[in-house]
Amino acid sequence: MDIYAQNILDRYKEPFYKDKTVKPTISSKQVNHSCGDKIEVQIELEDDKIKAYSFSGVGCAISQAAADILGDLIIGQGLNEILDMKSEDLIETLGIEISERRMKCALLAFTAIKNTIKHD
Repeated sequence: MDIYAQNILDRYKEPFYKDKTVKPTISSKQVNHSCGDKIEVQIELEDDKIKAYSFSGVGCAISQAAADILGDLIIGQGLNEILDMKSEDLIETLGIEISERRMKCALLAFTAIKNTIKHD
């Protein structure tokens, strides 16, 4: 399977959630030291549900597209629902096969969000 499937390239080139203006209730940064990808996520909460999401950062197509696609999965979800999400949920939504070497890239924003919810 092509690692850069069309949906990944589309979301990398024209992300929906990147650098959106939100009033963040919580935020977190995550770095993949093995490749240099960096993500900062910002979440605006309303009644313990995710009202708005934004991310910023630099990195490969997989990390950036996954951060963008993650927004589709979490908007409207409650914090406990996010904590119950499995990494497989995001990987399945990406629609491509992710090698072990690229898994940390794909899960960078997911990890940042879960960490900030757990520690908020």
